[in-house]
Amino acid sequence: MQPTRRTWTAAAIGAVLAVVGPVVASPLPVVGAAVVFGWILARQLVAVWGFQATVEATTLTVEPSVSRLQVGTDVPVTLTVERPPTAADTVLTVLLSLPPAATPRPERDREVSLAVGETRETTTVLLSIPTAGRMTIKEPTWEICDTHAMFTESFDRGPTPTVTVEAQTIQDLHVGRGGSELSAFGQHPTEGTGDGVTPAELRQYLDGDPADRIDWKATARLSKTYVREFEAESDREITLIVDHRSQMAAGSIAETQLDFAREVALGIVSNAESVGDPLGLITVGDDGLTTTLAATRQQIGYARIREQLLALEPTPAGRPSSSVDLQHPGVTQRLAQQLAGDTTAFGQTLRAFTETATGYVERIETDPLYGAVDYLQATTNATQLTIILTTDRERSQLRETVRAAASDGNAVLVFLTPQVLFEAGELADLETAYGRYREFEAFRTELERLGPVIAYEVGPGDRLATLLSSGRSETASRAAPGGANE
Repeated sequence: MQPTRRTWTAAAIGAVLAVVGPVVASPLPVVGAAVVFGWILARQLVAVWGFQATVEATTLTVEPSVSRLQVGTDVPVTLTVERPPTAADTVLTVLLSLPPAATPRPERDREVSLAVGETRETTTVLLSIPTAGRMTIKEPTWEICDTHAMFTESFDRGPTPTVTVEAQTIQDLHVGRGGSELSAFGQHPTEGTGDGVTPAELRQYLDGDPADRIDWKATARLSKTYVREFEAESDREITLIVDHRSQMAAGSIAETQLDFAREVALGIVSNAESVGDPLGLITVGDDGLTTTLAATRQQIGYARIREQLLALEPTPAGRPSSSVDLQHPGVTQRLAQQLAGDTTAFGQTLRAFTETATGYVERIETDPLYGAVDYLQATTNATQLTIILTTDRERSQLRETVRAAASDGNAVLVFLTPQVLFEAGELADLETAYGRYREFEAFRTELERLGPVIAYEVGPGDRLATLLSSGRSETASRAAPGGANE
């Protein structure tokens, strides 16, 4: 509890009276000083009781209109403060806090104030978060003042809802083999590459059931709409291994290789959740493994995998040149503890780095992607369908990684983002770019000869279409009379 200027003024008057009394040899100033200090003490006790009643009786809610949104989309967040008339003898101001990554909003737009006698007030703030991830809205800040404005109290208290900010959906996503589009990349084949699904039972259609599960023959026969439930054919675990090393940052600012790989991974998660496939996740940074989530069939487990994918960013290449390695979890934790009480601008800035620095579950000094496969095989005995999402930049290491993943009959799906489709200015020379794409296609088919492996290309469809069109034109010109084939 903090005294206000009015309290200090009254205390100063009391102090002056207490000093004047002995000087003038009269008890009246001393009595006056006692009355002033007694009145201040009484107001303090009343303020304490009023503050306590306000805190205990006030209901505060923070409600985002949605729990999931896309980057760049504003979400209304409603702050409501309500208290009974018996606890309305204080001035109460509540300030809605924002996640650290949110676009700043003026305090006057995030503030709710209740004057003495007022019992309910609400405000709505448009929350805008420019980065993907799972964001927590901090506890609101309370400020209470008594009716005579002599004492105030400030503290943080209240709900802390979370919103998941998803990266913008890529509109021009191509997933396929040799230029041919794959119609549903979230599903996996049933022959040698993982769980298939078989019909389990027939039941009547419910609102929200996917239309593609309607059993039209049964519907026609029974005159009501029925759907066919499915169940997995085996307990084969699916593990996503997602590469978010610095090499996955190639591409435009809005659509990097990692963004395309993430889009495919999210589709796989949605499909696995819809059919109940056990799904796990391993993410790989430049220095090792950044996330390891065991296979799960639980809805909360799928949600956690999805949130981890949405939060991925390319890791910095190499180790920091600073003497303090913020990527080492132990160092980061100790530094965060040391900065916990530092309220200076420098301390707050450095603490922000400790909160966002990449934490490694396991350091891998050699090839981290190969290390992810090694870690998976060392930590599970289940038959695996391993899905690797990466780029073709380091082909020799990737070849050995896929070979290891396909050992012991384990099936492997590989989703590759070809460098040629993402490097800036690469399509300026279409002939050279098409040659590089042909080399990539040869490498992709080579991976499929390593065992039960299927490899797909992932990238912007318009750029691929430009390359393929250029290749067809070149082939036609060579085949024409007088062309290169003559």
